[in-house]
Amino acid sequence: MTGAADRRGFLRDLIRGAAQAAQELQSTLRTSLEEALEQAEPDPYFPDLDAPRQETAPAEPAERLASLDELRSLCAELGLEPWADEVTALARPSVRLTFGGSGGSRLGGLPEIPPEFDWPVWEEEELTCLCRLRLDELPASPLPSQGTLLVFYALSQAPSGLRPEDGGACRVVLLGDEAAVEPAERTTSLPELPVVPSLELTLPVEPPSSVADGPEVEAWTTLRERLAALQGVEVEDVAPDYHALHRLLGHPDSLDHGMEVDAQLVSHGIDLENGAVDPDPEVEELEAGAADWRLLLQLSSDDDLDVWLGYFGRLYVWIRHDDLEAGRFDAVRALVR
Repeated sequence: MTGAADRRGFLRDLIRGAAQAAQELQSTLRTSLEEALEQAEPDPYFPDLDAPRQETAPAEPAERLASLDELRSLCAELGLEPWADEVTALARPSVRLTFGGSGGSRLGGLPEIPPEFDWPVWEEEELTCLCRLRLDELPASPLPSQGTLLVFYALSQAPSGLRPEDGGACRVVLLGDEAAVEPAERTTSLPELPVVPSLELTLPVEPPSSVADGPEVEAWTTLRERLAALQGVEVEDVAPDYHALHRLLGHPDSLDHGMEVDAQLVSHGIDLENGAVDPDPEVEELEAGAADWRLLLQLSSDDDLDVWLGYFGRLYVWIRHDDLEAGRFDAVRALVR
């Protein structure tokens, strides 16, 4: 491996190890808190103690989509003009999904499905429908322009996605407009909340490799903040509150920079549940394919949606670029961070 690859691998393993340790600590703390709450009398002055979760702030829709020319201008203002070409190449439009409106796109609820539809199951449990999105209501994107996109996930188990067998825990289905549908009948579902799509230009949390250490890295964070402000939103990872931020496409809101590599390796049968794999020429060759992966859906922990994925936790559904362009959704990988 190159030095850069070694550094990325070390950072990815460090972040993954820290995340696993945090999840274990979180589980211990939640168990202790729940036991204490069971023995305590309800306190009318502190009702939030009844739910051992961090509060989630609803995300705001983007007011407008920034242009690449505006992004170039921001680069020049912040001393990043030499990297403007690379920065604009990294920029990706994303569709924010914020609550409101009266369209046909929903987070949660039960979808309308064809009579012959087989509800997806993983490890003998039915998956939860996370969303149904009317593609004709969304801004132009690499997604198909027609049909309804359904995303299902094993929410009650919430596997990490780091095992090859976790692939069945997430299913994405595209229903054509011509399909005869009827309301699904299930005993449980998430609350049904309509969403309004809005376009936002996004940059990755991690700066490009050409941005050196030092002041340029700080300028990169400032660039992301300025770009977000230009569109009427905040950069979630430096905001004071955790945002229940749901989005399609674009770059994920995460400090874990190795998810594309994880999706690539686990989709080829490599188990990452217990941490890093040993250096191997086959693994190194596979890692080169990480650049093919794109974020399809980001779903956050959300009080209103009744989704809890751990403290500051999110579900990230990844898809290969070619599959996205072709409208194929049968090989996605879902990771919880």
